[in-house]
Amino acid sequence: MPLRDLLLFGVFAVFIPMALVHPYIGAIMWVVFGLMNPHRLTFGPAYNFPFAMIIALTTFAGIMLTRDEKQVKGGWPAVVLIVFAVWMTFTTLHALTPEAAWPMWSRVMKIFVMTFVLLLLLHTKRHIDLVMAAMLFSIGFYGVKGGVFTILTGGQGTVWGPEDSMIQTNNALGVANVMIIPFLVHYYQQTSNRWARAGLVMVLLLCAASILGSYSRGAVLALGAMCAVLWARSSYKALIFAVVMAIGVAMIPFMPERWMERMHTIQTYETESSAMSRIYAWKTAWNIAVDRLDGGGFEYPTKQVMAKYSPGPYISVAHSIYFQALGEHGFIGLGMFLLFWCLVWRECARIRVRARDRPGLQWAFSLMSMTQASLAGYAVGGAFLNLAFWDMPYYLYAAVMVTRHVVDRELAGASEAVPQASRATADLAPALAKAAARQRVASS
Repeated sequence: MPLRDLLLFGVFAVFIPMALVHPYIGAIMWVVFGLMNPHRLTFGPAYNFPFAMIIALTTFAGIMLTRDEKQVKGGWPAVVLIVFAVWMTFTTLHALTPEAAWPMWSRVMKIFVMTFVLLLLLHTKRHIDLVMAAMLFSIGFYGVKGGVFTILTGGQGTVWGPEDSMIQTNNALGVANVMIIPFLVHYYQQTSNRWARAGLVMVLLLCAASILGSYSRGAVLALGAMCAVLWARSSYKALIFAVVMAIGVAMIPFMPERWMERMHTIQTYETESSAMSRIYAWKTAWNIAVDRLDGGGFEYPTKQVMAKYSPGPYISVAHSIYFQALGEHGFIGLGMFLLFWCLVWRECARIRVRARDRPGLQWAFSLMSMTQASLAGYAVGGAFLNLAFWDMPYYLYAAVMVTRHVVDRELAGASEAVPQASRATADLAPALAKAAARQRVASS
């Protein structure tokens, strides 16, 4: 058996029993396998081994058998997500290509269910740090790997993600790297260890190099949007400025001429076939939504469907999270998709306001600020990619709502401490008055 397979099976064997005792470990394992797809880095039996199914079954067994704290949370975004899931089930029942729609429906429902499992099992700041570390490790691995590849090849090669995954394409991996950069800044702000800080800066720069090496125009636009929000939200504006300058002054001129030519097509998209294919895909999604209230269902693009609804050649994907939601689930589905993410953004803003002036909650203020920067990158980069139902943004939503839970609990504890201190002072006041009176009598 290849060494990589043995290593993965060994790590898996260590953590699975732990997940049975503490099911939140299983939920975090699901995040790693869902985002990183480590089995796709192997060459033997681990490649197609059902890791995800075993993790899910173990986690649910742990939920039923253990006494670990379990508390439902999620807020209004959870309500919208549940209604959206019901609507997607309805659109799948009437899908244009049901044989392809149901497997995708199953995948999306698994992501939603595990998002609610995270909401059920995570309760503390330590839990938040663990799930954030899982996401950063899963994507950061490919960011570092891609950054080193870009530097060693002089930018001549294209960076790709793991096979048979949602981030396999260069464009998707580029946006994924954009989304983790704000959290690298967050943990840079939270640690005072100089070696940890140096490591975080190194990972950040390699992720930036990987973004450029992806040759993704959407990822470059996402990087710009993310940096704008990151600079506005960060307390380390000088660091952000230095990183942006390093990317703009040092890295971009390092890239070859063909990279420059590809980026220039952003302004001349009418003459570029890849850009025009996106426009045809968007028009197709619009035509389907206008014709069908419930859209075309998951995975609607087929030659027959495109022949009826497309103004141009056959395009296999919607090329946009917005047009993906529109084409697959109609205007109602797009409305729910947008409402959900608007509510998540509002939750981040509310937590920032509540934690802003609380010394013990500055980590929450920083994390929510960086989450907004990450979501800005997703919103812009996703405008050109089929990532409407990619795992990571939904796991970020879970981290946001767990942060709200921790902040609410901390503030509630602080508010209870004040009346108790006041009552203690009130109870002590009569005794102090009597002591003062006795002292006056003795002195007279």
